[in-house]
Amino acid sequence: MMKESNQPLTEQNLTNIKQLFYERVAMNEAKMVKPSAVSQDSPIPLTRAKPRRKKIRKAIFIPVTAVLSLCVVTGAAASVGIIDLSSVLHFLGGDRLSILEPVHQVSEDQGIRMEVIGAARDGDTTEIYVALTDLTGHRIDDTLDIYDFRVSGGRANNAQVVHYDESKQTAIVRFLIQGKVSSQRITVRINTMMSGAARNDEYRVHMDWDKLLHEKNNLSYDVLDRETDSISGLGGEAGNELWESGKIPVLHPDVTQIPITGMEWMHISNIGFIDDQLHIQINPDNEIGEYNYGHFYFTNEQGKKLDIPEYSISYGHYMKDGVGYGGDYIEYVYDLSAQSSAGQLDQIKLKGSFTNITEVLKGNWTTTFDLKMDASRKVGATQLTEPDGSQVPISIQLSTIGVTLIGDKLEKVPLDDLRMEIYLKDGSRLTAVSGFISLDQDLIKWISPSTIPVHDVSHLLINGQKVALQDE
Repeated sequence: MMKESNQPLTEQNLTNIKQLFYERVAMNEAKMVKPSAVSQDSPIPLTRAKPRRKKIRKAIFIPVTAVLSLCVVTGAAASVGIIDLSSVLHFLGGDRLSILEPVHQVSEDQGIRMEVIGAARDGDTTEIYVALTDLTGHRIDDTLDIYDFRVSGGRANNAQVVHYDESKQTAIVRFLIQGKVSSQRITVRINTMMSGAARNDEYRVHMDWDKLLHEKNNLSYDVLDRETDSISGLGGEAGNELWESGKIPVLHPDVTQIPITGMEWMHISNIGFIDDQLHIQINPDNEIGEYNYGHFYFTNEQGKKLDIPEYSISYGHYMKDGVGYGGDYIEYVYDLSAQSSAGQLDQIKLKGSFTNITEVLKGNWTTTFDLKMDASRKVGATQLTEPDGSQVPISIQLSTIGVTLIGDKLEKVPLDDLRMEIYLKDGSRLTAVSGFISLDQDLIKWISPSTIPVHDVSHLLINGQKVALQDE
């Protein structure tokens, strides 16, 4: 587990903090229930990896026996317990703390205490630090994920655990909100949290290619209509053409029930070729599976991951407690035409990378507080280069909190490719080689580990390009 640290928070730390996110789920064996082209291997040890957030299905209620207790501390009551930010947020540097306004607003529910510690607002960006403490058990750990939340006023939100204190069962979560807020009143609400998660990148699924190819020409399937059928989402560039056509082929549901060792929450409900595209249909089949997620991928015989065109589609619907939900099935589709025509299907291996969650907490943690705005800001504009060489025009906003990049095609620029240096008038500089966060498809934010003296900034370099900045 992560321990308390007296080291200052850096941009590299902000990137690496959640790389420890998934590490604790016991893996259990499951038996094959029907002969199929898919077979199983023995359980594989868990490996640590940075999570990729992808919701599979909407949340459903999981009962918690704790009695509801909601309390918001305001006015004179708040003044009794004035927070020493340097003590609670000791992992931040002193100059970083100087721009945070103490808040001290508390909400308790399901035996978990949420306390808004401090916040800062620079116009388009609001940064809020929240402490979450389990008062009754051990449900809060260093894998905590804020799954369902809302902060008023912004069009793009991000919540990230930046510190965990094991001795106090307390996680510090930083909320970032992008968008102009017309009111000084800010409301933070959490509805669902998850913890106790582990990600395994090495689930093995053995394929009987001969059987799949034999069934290929006789396989019947359904065709979904984009306008009339229940489609919750489609991801992956390989599916763009199908989406534009409005007709998407999928397998018949629930033809098989093939478990995968270590994943009790889902099974393969059908598998087969449609043309030269392999379709793998899964059906998350218990409550904890509503929150787990992942994907399949292929490797060669040496274990190297193959770059195979793919897409996934979430479709179907189901009822729970009188409420309709989308995403009853997930279908992963892989274009194996090159491997099939070369007779190399028996040389590739199917694997899975999936995350298992052990604790889902639902409740109502809500606080409201006032937050003044620091209006100091500089702006500029430039162009970034996509991997294919095309140019992406972007606008840049610099504030005391960090730097915001805005552009219509910004989602095509890999975050790992971004490099930035902020130059001050005295010749010193702040360097950003990591820590960039995608808040929306056209919005990237970099949070500085130290307060940026906006009026002292002369210019910045982004991916080697000099950008002049002007006061807004």
